[in-house]
Amino acid sequence: MKKIILFLAFIISFLPSSHLLAQYAFPISEFIKMTGQNASDFETTMLEKDYSLQTKMSDAVNKIYTSDKKGAEGKPYTIARKQVPGASVALTFTTTDKKYYLETKAKLASSGYKFVKEENKPVNNVPATWFHYTNGAYKVSICSYTTDLKWFVVEAHL
Repeated sequence: MKKIILFLAFIISFLPSSHLLAQYAFPISEFIKMTGQNASDFETTMLEKDYSLQTKMSDAVNKIYTSDKKGAEGKPYTIARKQVPGASVALTFTTTDKKYYLETKAKLASSGYKFVKEENKPVNNVPATWFHYTNGAYKVSICSYTTDLKWFVVEAHL
């Protein structure tokens, strides 16, 4: 009986740690809601989701957070919060997860977002085609681009 209890304790202690290997990808509804958070609440959300502020990459307007864990490609996800004083918040989430990107596109279409336009605008000097959507209150833009890996970007703002 003692061996069974020890074995179960070992298995239970192992399960949460295997879950911790994954980076958190924000569902689009949660991501959009985060645009309404103040800076303190946003930081709390990031820390709870295992993202850390990158002070060397951040400034008074742009706060850059990266996931504490790397993905299968060895790259961390990044979320940037931009807020010019007196303006609304804009969030940009960058990932290498193609499945997340495709799910986000499908969720936008199924939750009432309308396609507005396509725009060619570079990301970090790399050509990218952006697709812009709106539901009236929020604007969401998505794109993909390729450097060493295929990257996917989701951006939301009022």
